[in-house]
Amino acid sequence: MGTVDGWIIDLYRKGNFMVVWLKEPDGNAVRIIDTWRQHIFVAGERRDLLNLAEELHVEDIGFDEKFVRPEDDEPSIVLKIPVENNWNAEQIARMIMAHGGYRRYELYNVDVAPSQLYMYEKGIYPFGYLQATSKGDTVCWKLKDSLESTDYEIPPLRKAELSVKTSMKGRLQSLSDPIESITVRTDDEDYCIDLGDEGQKLITLSETIKEIDPDIIYTVGGDKFIFPYLSHRAIANNVLEQFTIDRESTPLKARYGEGQTYISYGRIYHRPAPTRIPGRIHIDIGRYTLYKECGLHGIIEVARLCRIPVQRVIDTTIGTSMTSAQLYEATSLGILIPWRKTYVERLKTARELLTADRGGFYYEPIVGLHESVGELDFTSLYPTIMFKKNISGETIRCECCPDSKNRVPELDYNICERRVGIVPRSLGIILEKRRLYKELRQRTFDQDTRKIYEMRQAALKWILVCAFGYLGFKNARFGRIDAHIATCAFARKILTDAAHLAESRGFKIIHGIVDSLWLWKEDAQEDDYRRLKFEVEEATGFPVTFEGVYRWIVFLPSKIHSRIPVLNRYYGVLKDGRIKDRGIATRRGDMPPIIKRCIWEILDVLAEARNAREFYEKLRTTPKIINRYIRMLREGVVPVEMLTIQKRLSKKLSSYKNKVCQAIAAEQLSMGGGDVRIGEDVSYIIVNSRSKIPSRRVLASALVKGRTYDADAYVNLLLSAVETMLKPFHFTLKPMFCLNSKLSVRSR
Repeated sequence: MGTVDGWIIDLYRKGNFMVVWLKEPDGNAVRIIDTWRQHIFVAGERRDLLNLAEELHVEDIGFDEKFVRPEDDEPSIVLKIPVENNWNAEQIARMIMAHGGYRRYELYNVDVAPSQLYMYEKGIYPFGYLQATSKGDTVCWKLKDSLESTDYEIPPLRKAELSVKTSMKGRLQSLSDPIESITVRTDDEDYCIDLGDEGQKLITLSETIKEIDPDIIYTVGGDKFIFPYLSHRAIANNVLEQFTIDRESTPLKARYGEGQTYISYGRIYHRPAPTRIPGRIHIDIGRYTLYKECGLHGIIEVARLCRIPVQRVIDTTIGTSMTSAQLYEATSLGILIPWRKTYVERLKTARELLTADRGGFYYEPIVGLHESVGELDFTSLYPTIMFKKNISGETIRCECCPDSKNRVPELDYNICERRVGIVPRSLGIILEKRRLYKELRQRTFDQDTRKIYEMRQAALKWILVCAFGYLGFKNARFGRIDAHIATCAFARKILTDAAHLAESRGFKIIHGIVDSLWLWKEDAQEDDYRRLKFEVEEATGFPVTFEGVYRWIVFLPSKIHSRIPVLNRYYGVLKDGRIKDRGIATRRGDMPPIIKRCIWEILDVLAEARNAREFYEKLRTTPKIINRYIRMLREGVVPVEMLTIQKRLSKKLSSYKNKVCQAIAAEQLSMGGGDVRIGEDVSYIIVNSRSKIPSRRVLASALVKGRTYDADAYVNLLLSAVETMLKPFHFTLKPMFCLNSKLSVRSR
């Protein structure tokens, strides 16, 4: 191989080797092999470790010096055991734990992805420009890049979009449907594969992919259906060994119906089993939230800073990427990565719990319409607190600094002053780069460059949001609930200090929640709010963003009790014309697009108002908009895709006692041969909401074929959405049209 310069686009372990794919500046993709072995570590009494080493009979077993815990002052002697893969690592780890009675040994570095461990050890990262030099059967890496850089280069990447059309035998697509055609689209050309039998089509696809040699393959539904389907058809037509689309020329293996169901912040999700395409990157643009919101540039930024393969960023939760940044920091300090969570919550009295477990602070909003309200937001408040106050699982109430001057407000917990915690170490560069990207975005006039900066800062925002939640997560390696509690305590003090300062300057608190304040002062100008921003920053020591002054803003009440405010439900227009909306139909994932469009049209009209008087004038024009949409619904001119409602299946179909709409639709799909898992979204339209037979109330979107829909139900949804946003004005909605409630769906 000699010496090769390029960017890492993919890497994975193969036996006792790490395979790394480099993208050279001239566009070639080069396969590099480095001899490398994964190890797990065992801590315990020296005598126990010696006995264990003799009993295991593992080749190349040995001893090493590592820090077992982040707070250790000296490294410990630990047993170092080579393993074949993660499955083998966990198998050996479980055996050792059982052998030691689950108390004699502690296991480390057991379940970390080999590709990540390799990058931690070598000091490299995805899409970092570097030089690889072969030295015998090993590779020496030399970085020619910097993580601090905001204008790093990304190599030109070849891209292809893959889609499949099946000859459906039933009402739903299935693995048994023959292939009708396969389409591969690139920037330069479209390839339609529709000649020959199925086997020939699959072989032609392999040849086409090999010819194009894309670095990225885009699909819609690739993991859930396309790749499992193509793999199944290859088996059915006896061409699996010839059907390859990766750079290793290995047969495509995809698992249909498998995946992972998990809970995040009280909501249940399902993620299909990812299909690996070694040497290439697969992006399912219909599924990955991070890609949809932050694009490829955002994904690459996360992969670089967190030292995690791009494909793994795509295939896992954002928490996995954030955790990787922490694991790298630990590894770079010689600290082992615990197999199980290390820090447990310290015991508290009932009084301590009452003081500690309080979350963020808020001021209830004043319901109704307000003019000239200014908004101040603390920038990334919680992660900034964690960084500035050195909050990590091992630093809160540490034993080495009982007299620390860095103490948690209200709780008086001491925070370590001797060492910087793993969590704040990982946050520093992320906070700084997000700040820089936001500044660059404001100063850049080139729209393409500005868009790149926006995608990168948006991706880093996801990491920062996740970092706080993981402090109290039950499986966080370096988290602890006490650290989560401490962060909230600091946040409460910071917000109340800011509010008291604002009030001392004559401002009235209209609303405040966690890290944001909405303020009003008679005759206040933008400069007054900006001066207050700088005063708050100086007083608290934390960065503040002046979001702007609203022409008008409406804070909404509860749907049930009109006098009770709702913390996060409002809409308004800033003086620069930007519309901000929270908690209304435009933000709801289970609202039909037709209703969202109506609400947006109303907001656009109201946004023309420059003050409260003009707002009320514009408000009088909204019935025309509403009744136009009611007419559209009743006359049946709304395309079916605009009527689709999407809700998540939160449990097994058999566990639903009441026949809710998403369960009915999922049952219809299941009876039609579809595969619906807990945590997946189910799409449907309402066809007869009043039917006594549950199965006739809704119809799964995939089964809609010229069926009728329940116009009354959609009108009621529309009126409910409008009523929610106009409730403070006692607005009366009287539909002008009362036509036949059942009309044919028109697909467009």
